[in-house]
Amino acid sequence: MQEIVYQAPERIDGNNASAVQEAMLALLEGVSGGELFVVNMENTGYLSSAGLRSLTVIQKKMRAAGGSFVLRNVNENLRDLLDVTGLSGYLPIE
Repeated sequence: MQEIVYQAPERIDGNNASAVQEAMLALLEGVSGGELFVVNMENTGYLSSAGLRSLTVIQKKMRAAGGSFVLRNVNENLRDLLDVTGLSGYLPIE
């Protein structure tokens, strides 16, 4: 399975969520299915509701294309946020 990796910035919030989403969408051009889209969050310390929305948009696009999606290197605080919002079951975490 081919991996497409996006290195997430330190913060994903209302100021940059649209740009982050556009950058991830650009990586998805030409995806034909079977690929794994990885969001590497090793440097990400803050994620707002706008950031959560951007991640769910990409996850939906990958699912529709027949691919997979995963968040990698998620710190404990962000993992707690995903748990509290109920998105940890929707956005797979490695």
